[in-house]
Amino acid sequence: MTNPNQKLSKKAFTRRQFVSGLGATVAVGAVGGWAINTFGANPTNVTTTGAPFVTTTTAGALTPTTTLAPRIDRTLVVVEMGGGNDALNTFIPYSTDTYFDLRRDMAIDEPLTVDAELGLHPSLAFVAQRYATGQVAIVEGVGYPSPDLSHFASMATWWSGSPAGMTGTGWLGRYLDGTVGAGDPLAGIAVGPGVSPAMLAASATVIGLQDMSGLSPTLPRWVDTTDELMAMWGQFAPAPFDDTVVIDRVRAAIATTVEAGETVDSILGAADSVETEERTGGASSLGESMRVAAALVVGPIPPRVIYVHGWGDFDTHKDQANRQTELLMQLDVALQSFFATVDAAGRGANVAVMTTSEFGRRAGWNGSGTDHGTASSHMIVGGGVNGGRYGEQASLTNLDNRGNVLNTLDTRSYYASVLGGWLKADHETLLAGSYEILPMFA
Repeated sequence: MTNPNQKLSKKAFTRRQFVSGLGATVAVGAVGGWAINTFGANPTNVTTTGAPFVTTTTAGALTPTTTLAPRIDRTLVVVEMGGGNDALNTFIPYSTDTYFDLRRDMAIDEPLTVDAELGLHPSLAFVAQRYATGQVAIVEGVGYPSPDLSHFASMATWWSGSPAGMTGTGWLGRYLDGTVGAGDPLAGIAVGPGVSPAMLAASATVIGLQDMSGLSPTLPRWVDTTDELMAMWGQFAPAPFDDTVVIDRVRAAIATTVEAGETVDSILGAADSVETEERTGGASSLGESMRVAAALVVGPIPPRVIYVHGWGDFDTHKDQANRQTELLMQLDVALQSFFATVDAAGRGANVAVMTTSEFGRRAGWNGSGTDHGTASSHMIVGGGVNGGRYGEQASLTNLDNRGNVLNTLDTRSYYASVLGGWLKADHETLLAGSYEILPMFA
């Protein structure tokens, strides 16, 4: 097996190296052009020493219990915007002159207005429409104490749900540990290049779906150090299942959900398809991933968590105006298609889509784009969302000594609001502390 700590080229490495870095050696099956892998924790690599989490059993696993989170008919879909999305040009404080002074030629002059203070990037037409119907929560000023501007360190903080970084399991992995354990291999599914460390569990199993066309994936440009990232992936190992029983059940369930999704797609209006193609010039990788996510949501066994990642590079040091416009359009169109499918199946109120990104961007532009920043803003979309603005808009006049905005809401409050408000889980156990729960859900 390839050593997960070895240095690999950022531009190209083989599928074998990539999968070996994840701890898996083969894809156990394929459905509809998607490879299916089952992953669990690699006990030789998972470290819990010094971990800030409590109520553990072996290897840091939380004992599954219905008191931690009851079984409810809800799914959380996480869309990771890797590289550090620029929140200031996504959720635009257009009412203040300071914004235009800082952003100059890159400022958004005509945002889609949310209220008298805030607007959305013009690419987010569907999100704006959903916001008007009360189905989008905008969460502002999100960050963590003593922020690190390194991509990997910041991602590790978001993946773990702790400013200490990845000291053991991921925040969603602990949720799966404490609710289903190893007994439900379909509870957590990652869609993208491998399994996100946010899903790293000590006892629960995570399914990874990867587009079979991506046989030679490339590391995104925002990856600082390949050895750290490969070591993180190396904490996963093939799940110890009898592939004649469990894997066949997983394969059959996913095949059924894909078929169900295609059936729902077939009844969608032709106008939707035409509009989507006109806006994007064709399907994006995010669009394909969200199509699979929608099929899983409307299928007979909806997962508790779906994690979509690896689809775009938001590290916009250069040419941000064009690059972010295209990426946000991909996001908007993918959300539109996703909710068209789940709404048509009557599942719109049973799913919430949240965005994450390791950090925001610097308040001022650099002449072509923006550099690594700190606090950011995010959104949650769904039929069960109490729409509106939450948290506090970060000040553009009170910046740190590097020109970055200061966070007004701890990242763990964002997570606590989702864990406690949407999944009805005990966030204090999962996050090792009590954090404000924003009333974002009905």
